[in-house]
Amino acid sequence: MQSKRQTRLQDAVATVITVAVHAVVIVFLLLNLNISSALHTETPEIKSIQAEVIDEETIRLESERLAEEERRRQQIEAERQARLAQAEREAAAEEAKRKAVEEAKRKAAEEAKRQAAEEAKRQAAEEAKQEAEEAKQEAAAEAKRQAAAEAKRQAAEEAKREAEEAKQEAAAEAKRQAAEAAKRQAAAEAKRQAAEEAKREAEEAKQEAAAEAKRQAAEAAKREAEEAKREAAAEAKRQAAEAAKRQAAAEAKRQAAEEAKREAEEARQEAAAEAKRQAAVEAKRQAAEEAKREAEEAKREAAAEAKHQAAVEAKRQAAEEAKREAEEAKRQAAAEAKRQAAEEAKRQAAAEAKRQAAEEARKAAAAAAAAEAKRKAEAEAEAKRKAEEARKAEEARKAAAAAEAKRKAEEEAQRKEEEARRLAQELAAREFASSRIKPYVKRQWNLPPDSASGLSCKAVISVSPSGAVTNVRISKSSGDAIFDNSVRAAVLRASPLPMPSDAYQAAYIAKQSLEINFGVSDSD
Repeated sequence: MQSKRQTRLQDAVATVITVAVHAVVIVFLLLNLNISSALHTETPEIKSIQAEVIDEETIRLESERLAEEERRRQQIEAERQARLAQAEREAAAEEAKRKAVEEAKRKAAEEAKRQAAEEAKRQAAEEAKQEAEEAKQEAAAEAKRQAAAEAKRQAAEEAKREAEEAKQEAAAEAKRQAAEAAKRQAAAEAKRQAAEEAKREAEEAKQEAAAEAKRQAAEAAKREAEEAKREAAAEAKRQAAEAAKRQAAAEAKRQAAEEAKREAEEARQEAAAEAKRQAAVEAKRQAAEEAKREAEEAKREAAAEAKHQAAVEAKRQAAEEAKREAEEAKRQAAAEAKRQAAEEAKRQAAAEAKRQAAEEARKAAAAAAAAEAKRKAEAEAEAKRKAEEARKAEEARKAAAAAEAKRKAEEEAQRKEEEARRLAQELAAREFASSRIKPYVKRQWNLPPDSASGLSCKAVISVSPSGAVTNVRISKSSGDAIFDNSVRAAVLRASPLPMPSDAYQAAYIAKQSLEINFGVSDSD
């Protein structure tokens, strides 16, 4: 605010000084023009050249007087020129002073403008930085939210697509497996029923062998189950660790797969039921025939087979128990690995989204700052361009004014020179008429005899530029007609009169009427 007030104060002072200087220069020029007009308003009165009887002393005195008047006139002109030169120097000094004031004003304005621009730029940079920081935070939050939403949407779409594919594949596979399983189960059911029929017949023989075999098989199966459980747990852990990375990204796929599996299971059960019913009918027929055929053989082998089946059944049950526990351990390990992988993926996704949001915010802030800086630079360049154009226009105006003043001064000087040359030529023409023409005409006149003393007359002679006499008029008669006619005859006899070689002087003499006084004393 202080710098702005100082700038306004400087502008006001410079404006007042400029106006005062211009007013002084205008008043001085007006006074100078009035003086010049006063010196040249009066045109010299054109007087008729009187032809008088003068001697050389009178001519010398008149020449000295005219020379003195010319010197005085030249001295006055020189003094006036000196005053004009002094006025021009003073005007130039005032102009230089004004230019110095304007230059100081311009520099002060530019300095104030530069300081204001720097202050504005600094404030704008701080505001831009603050806004960029806020925008960065908002953009980071928004980017994080959008990234999470986008990742969730993409994951959902990918999972949905994969789930659809898995569902279709699982449905087809489940249908195929269900058909095969139903067929196997139907055959197994038929065989089981036949075996049960045979078992009932061999139950008594089998019970004792089965009990012993079951005990032995249970112990062996238990050992094998423990070993299989450990191996299955290790293998499941390793596989779960490897599959956790795959399952982390495929959580949606797994859920969809479970849904598909459930639907496939329902489809399988329905297909299995249908296949089981159909296969049961066929298998029952075949099984009835096969069972009838094998019944006899089964009956023979029932005892041995019962022992073997008891061991297999115990081993199978132990294996299934171990497999179930291994699957449970594998599922838990997979779930834990999946949870950890999901958390890690979520953390990495959040970090990546945050980094990308920060990078985008930084780029946006940098772009905004660059755009603002570019706009300010263009505004400053435009202001400088306008200032330069104004300065050039002012210089052109001053140059034009100076050229106009110089032209007017040259025209005035030329006019004065022409005026001086004209006056000199007119003076020379008058001197030529007095010193050459009048004596020449008087030498052509002869005084008539018996003329009374004291007679005189004045003749007005009109001549052409070539010297030919065009008219003779007696403006003042002597009262003696013979005397006046002798004068008229002498003038006509003197034609053509001697004329100056300069055309202007000859035209001046022709324009002016020659007045010559003739008296008795002028006669030879």
